[in-house]
Amino acid sequence: MAAGINILVNDGGAPARIMKLGNASADIDAGTFVIFDGTDVAPADADLPDCSNAIGVLFVDATSGDPASVLTGSGIMCFLKATGTIGAGNNLSHDDAGLAKNAGIAATDQRMAVALEAKGATHTGFVKALLL
Repeated sequence: MAAGINILVNDGGAPARIMKLGNASADIDAGTFVIFDGTDVAPADADLPDCSNAIGVLFVDATSGDPASVLTGSGIMCFLKATGTIGAGNNLSHDDAGLAKNAGIAATDQRMAVALEAKGATHTGFVKALLL
């Protein structure tokens, strides 16, 4: 779990919304890209999608079956749970577990965020990013 990390850094006056859109389909860490599967909120399930169906980023850790708070909007600065090597300025998409990643992004893959610092610079396993 996210071990008490405050995922939201700054909404920058952006139209950020934190909404409970359903219950968690499993235990999900804050900072994970999530989808709404028609019944529950679940980790985004496509690796480097050309068109992601992510509805936002999980705001706080969620336990399976409990309400899941989702951070939605663009222009939001937040910490994303991440995988692989990420440097400041890298474009970010997500893997099939909803984790932010830079490796392997092709021209047709959807960019979800831009890294504002290297992965792990502030919190181990997380990257500070601006949601697009």
